[in-house]
Amino acid sequence: MGERLEFEHCFVCGPKNPVGLHLDIRRENKRTWCRWKAGRDYVGYDGILHGGVLAAIMDDMMAHAAYSIGKDVATAHMEIDFRAPAYAGDLLDCEGHVTEMGQGRAIRLEGTIRRGETVIVQARSVMVIVDSSWGKRP
Repeated sequence: MGERLEFEHCFVCGPKNPVGLHLDIRRENKRTWCRWKAGRDYVGYDGILHGGVLAAIMDDMMAHAAYSIGKDVATAHMEIDFRAPAYAGDLLDCEGHVTEMGQGRAIRLEGTIRRGETVIVQARSVMVIVDSSWGKRP
């Protein structure tokens, strides 16, 4: 079924974030997945989910894929292709996976959001391995 990794106040996956998406992201062997029902609170235009929300989901799905191999990472670069609109009420399947352990600290990843067979979003990222204290505020 896959291990669950959570950051309590993360906008995408944090269960304690009152305005968050609360995705139940599962991870195993360089791969992540989840299913999420999109709510009206996250639309941008006329019932269509905001692209920034979809981008945030892709960023988390790919980062969690890196975490699945024991790496703390930060996003260095991300590209997103929006292929079709997603609507409030849609049931979306989200996934991410490691595609390449690059030279040095770089990890390459890909992710997809689908509604059934329809690809909504495709994304690619380069994440860099960071020290676990990297995100701590001084």
